[in-house]
Amino acid sequence: MRKIILLSSLLILLFSCNQEKTNEVTITGKVLTGNVEEVKFDWIRDNPIINKGEQYIAKVDSNSEFSITIPIERLAVGRIVSGWFYHDICFLPGDELYIEIEADTILFNGKGAEKNNFLYASEVNRTHDMSFYSYSNRGNLTPAQLIDSITAFKQRRLDFLETYPEKGSIESTFIDFYKLSTDVHFEYIIQSYPRRYSYMAKTDQDSLGLPGIYSKYNVLSNFIDDKKIVTPDYIPNLRNFIFTKRNEVMKADTTLNWNQAIYTILFDSLEGKTREYAIANWLCSDLSFNRFDSIAYEKFQEIEKDSLSAQTVRKAMEKYYYKQSLIGQPLCAEFAETLLEDSTRTELTFGEMMEKYKGNVVYLDIWSLNCGPCRAAMPGSRELHKRLDGLPVEFVYIAQDRPGDETWKQLFEVSMTRTNHYRMVKHDWGTSKMLKLMEINWVPCYMIFDKEGKLVDFNAERPYVSSKGESKLEKTLKELAAK
Repeated sequence: MRKIILLSSLLILLFSCNQEKTNEVTITGKVLTGNVEEVKFDWIRDNPIINKGEQYIAKVDSNSEFSITIPIERLAVGRIVSGWFYHDICFLPGDELYIEIEADTILFNGKGAEKNNFLYASEVNRTHDMSFYSYSNRGNLTPAQLIDSITAFKQRRLDFLETYPEKGSIESTFIDFYKLSTDVHFEYIIQSYPRRYSYMAKTDQDSLGLPGIYSKYNVLSNFIDDKKIVTPDYIPNLRNFIFTKRNEVMKADTTLNWNQAIYTILFDSLEGKTREYAIANWLCSDLSFNRFDSIAYEKFQEIEKDSLSAQTVRKAMEKYYYKQSLIGQPLCAEFAETLLEDSTRTELTFGEMMEKYKGNVVYLDIWSLNCGPCRAAMPGSRELHKRLDGLPVEFVYIAQDRPGDETWKQLFEVSMTRTNHYRMVKHDWGTSKMLKLMEINWVPCYMIFDKEGKLVDFNAERPYVSSKGESKLEKTLKELAAK
């Protein structure tokens, strides 16, 4: 009997180990050309509820070889980056890939290779995701012309899949995913293009005279489909669409405020897995911005939910409370160890930088030259700085831009100051310890630190000067300076 129990325990242990091992992707490979020190696996997403990806870096050794293991729970998408080139990738748990990279070409071998070779072939054929959006990004086609173009492109993309010589070797899970993803991209472009075109053409959207297909995809029920939840863009795209429908709801019922209109759509206009995942997405997004929506949380607790949505919200709550625990504390390691570079090209840590401002309140602006809202906020920042002149308050700027003399020149010019400028050495979102910890995937982002260098607010207001007197931000900075 004892032998049977031991044998059973061993089998369970082996089964558990094997199960655990399949929840990952094993990758080895070689870079055949170029002086490449690392291969990045960027924006790896396997959770369709949140539009948040992870970055994994494989160091290239002296033999130009690399290896890495990436944990995933389900189908994951992202991209592989080598030098200046990147390619779309897709993983399934248990994939074991060998990758050869030569300049801008890539070849996959091993388990799970064929779907990735297909993605590369699609890139060469210009039927990949980026080509899909190239039709809408320029905004130079009329809405009628866009419909003709992307309808033809969608068919060409699907035809390429059907005629791909090795289609029979590709997992059916991926094929189903690819077709659904194509629909999601197609529908999102139709939904969003009128706003983009009217902006680019400097004309009123209501005067465009849109073809009927635009009306079709302006109705929630016409594109909602629970089967699409496996794609990483379906729920985030739905979130964006809900914002556009909010005004219609408020117009139909003038008693509703902004939040109530959103709740009406989230709770009453959606159903099934789409509603479950949309509410989970709403909660997680708010929590990442340091906001807890108690009404959405209560509704989420009431509805039937699967382990993925429950676990996703639980993790978001845990991260929210952890970030709250950092307020009023000395810099944690992820902050202190983040690498920066000052305008003289001297490297220093975030902690060393903060030491320079001890005794001063620090209003931190994390920004980028490529960010329109960042640039638009700079005049307000300068004016607020002037109003606080003489007080122990320092405005400090950390840019998410690549190095270069011309870069620094532009940073000084746009910010209208040459002082207190730094650049993140690890400017990629996934490689900055501080940004990763605080879930900062956007700019501008503003933080406030007190005179002792302790975190006061990691989601501070944008700089502005109120026409009605002292703004809330100005009042906060003055109060901290007086302590």
